[in-house]
Amino acid sequence: MRRLLLILLAVLAISWTHAQVYDGITQPTRFRLFMPVTASLEGRGTTVAPFVGYRADVTGWLSLTPVLQYNMSSEAVTAGVWVNVSFRKRFYLLARSMYNTKAGLFTETLSGTVKLSAGFMIDGTWDNLYNGRSFCDGDRLQVVGGWDYRRIVVNAGYSLRACSGFVANLRFKVTQYNWLQFKYDQGSESISVSMALQFN
Repeated sequence: MRRLLLILLAVLAISWTHAQVYDGITQPTRFRLFMPVTASLEGRGTTVAPFVGYRADVTGWLSLTPVLQYNMSSEAVTAGVWVNVSFRKRFYLLARSMYNTKAGLFTETLSGTVKLSAGFMIDGTWDNLYNGRSFCDGDRLQVVGGWDYRRIVVNAGYSLRACSGFVANLRFKVTQYNWLQFKYDQGSESISVSMALQFN
């Protein structure tokens, strides 16, 4: 009951703010370099896992983005493809299919965004829908809303199922396409700093 109440509160908060498009779902440029650094608040160390991606437009409503990621902490290479579908520039669905070459595991994550009137949005993601061995085992379902004001983007939401808890981001847009982001994740007990460079 408590979780249901938190979801309803998140949806109400979203309806009064400008929600932030989930990372990658409406990538505006061809190339993207993303550098996340995540530190555990429970002393489990730091993870650095940069990735590069190139967006190829198949049609006006479908794009494919091959992605290559290297986890410096575990020395694991992950390759995959993001499939982005849009409908009337209002509804977006992003499927992220990734293969960890070191662990030999294939994972699947789904994200969605609905743009409402007056610039409002609702963003959600189902992380690890398939974890490489089974469906809906260790997965996270997250709903996020936020406010975009000039160079500052603030968003917050709640994550359900595995590692449930409050999540919040603060993003500073250095330029139109390049930004720094700070994130707190109560469920995984971590904080992260990310840098994104996007260009054509």
